Amino acid sequence: MKKTLFTLAFLTVFTIDAQITTLAVQRNAQAFMEYVDRYETADNLDYLDEEYTGTPYSNPIFLLGNIYENNKVVASNYALRYNAMLDEVEVKENLYAEDTEIKALAKNPALYAKIMSDMFVYRVVPEAQNGAGYFQVLHIGSTYNLYKKSVKKYYPAIKAQNSFEKDVLAKFSDRPVYYLVSQDGTFQEFGPSKNKRLKLFESKQTEMKKLVKLGKLDLTQEKDLLRAVKHYDIISSKQ
Repeated sequence: MKKTLFTLAFLTVFTIDAQITTLAVQRNAQAFMEYVDRYETADNLDYLDEEYTGTPYSNPIFLLGNIYENNKVVASNYALRYNAMLDEVEVKENLYAEDTEIKALAKNPALYAKIMSDMFVYRVVPEAQNGAGYFQVLHIGSTYNLYKKSVKKYYPAIKAQNSFEKDVLAKFSDRPVYYLVSQDGTFQEFGPSKNKRLKLFESKQTEMKKLVKLGKLDLTQEKDLLRAVKHYDIISSKQ
């Protein structure tokens, strides 16, 4: 009898707990949906030629990811994709949903998306290009972070003018911009050249020049810039 009562009590608690968990998930999903604005993809990309090289996306394939609000998950395992041309995080409820079901995450600093291992945050930054937008977080340090702004330039197709020329397909060209971001939210843009990027590490010039020389780093390459920022963050935090 005692065993039966214990079993019933356990099942009752388990059922109530499951109901609470389910309701919590539903509330999170509803809250998430309030932050989403529907839009028709075709209406926003109708300027595109039928054929082109490159892509307007950071990755043209939808991948599973999570939506966070104030560092808490509000929607998990959604199909996500970052549209760099429109500067939008595109959302579908699952990987099998039609593209007509694509929605766009509202641009809110309290929200961010994590697509697989890639994190995209929305920031209002007067000193950055366009003043506000999504940034991909490449490094989070104790003193400095590295943010990347994906900028896409679209070049329309060019038709051959005579038999000696060839048609040139339309294309998307990547022009990423990188920012050194301090913990107080100050953004400093890395210039396009190696020397301009090195100068941004102004407080540790000697150490950074040594790192670049010994490591044979090319600061115009993302992987080498990332390595430099990580080192700069470590030596800056020791002050």
